[in-house]
Amino acid sequence: MELRQLRSLLAVEEAGSFSAAAEALDTVQSNISGHISRLERELNTLLIDRRTGTLTEEGEIVARRSRRLLEELEEIYTDLDGLKADITGRVRLGIIATTASWLLPLLLGQLSTIHPRLEIEIAEGTAASLQRRLHSGNIDLALLTTPLTIDGLTFESLFTETYVLVVGPDHPLANRSSISLYEAVQYPLIVPPNQVAFREELEAMAATRGLTLHHTAEIDGLHVVAMLALAGYGSAILPSSAILHLTQVVPRVTIPISDLNPRRVGVGRYRNRIQSAASKAVVETLLLVLRESSTTLPAGITVAIRNPDRSRS
Repeated sequence: MELRQLRSLLAVEEAGSFSAAAEALDTVQSNISGHISRLERELNTLLIDRRTGTLTEEGEIVARRSRRLLEELEEIYTDLDGLKADITGRVRLGIIATTASWLLPLLLGQLSTIHPRLEIEIAEGTAASLQRRLHSGNIDLALLTTPLTIDGLTFESLFTETYVLVVGPDHPLANRSSISLYEAVQYPLIVPPNQVAFREELEAMAATRGLTLHHTAEIDGLHVVAMLALAGYGSAILPSSAILHLTQVVPRVTIPISDLNPRRVGVGRYRNRIQSAASKAVVETLLLVLRESSTTLPAGITVAIRNPDRSRS
């Protein structure tokens, strides 16, 4: 089995045909066909359906393993370069939207100063979607929340954030300094739709206390939920970072919910994938940014004491 055979298989998967794969690899179609055929003979299985140009089930398995293998080989060079000089390489970082709004500017600013040759690719998503992308190898690291629901992932806490009730200035609870979850759910809420991870999180927190959520609207997107709640269209239970971007809304009424444990946000990664020097540099830079005395953390956010990885296995 040769690396060029694996690269040819991945090129066909990504390009959709032998001719397009040949163009992408700057070679001729006969070379691509030859590499794939020899790989199929060695593995004694059909990898590509010649009628459609798509991978067979066996081909998808080989492609998934091949992608990870080639990535690990590439990281060998990156890691060795990291020992000699400035760290180089590319890191694919997934991040939940509420964290992205305030932490990314701090992270990118620090990385450009201390690791100027490191490239970072950002993908926003929900905690559930980021866990799936970590497991598939589509991203290297993710800033997400617990719980971990996919086997093979690890999690290291970076910070916690309080849950708050977000309301408009005319809401009956607007003058309270803190409330209980029981008090919060006595008023109709704006909530995410069913099957959204944060909606499930809310339902679970209420159920453990024997409470039921009553909603006036279901809106997909925590930032939109926050905006509507502040405008007086209902109240919303949200992590404190969900309203940070709404600086134009004054007053911003948020009431801490005293009997809910803070939400944990941290770094997730796939346990069996070797962490590159570039990925390690991103994690260390995150920790540096959060712990710097000059960093002003948003209200409701507390930096966690570094702890060993916890895993879902």
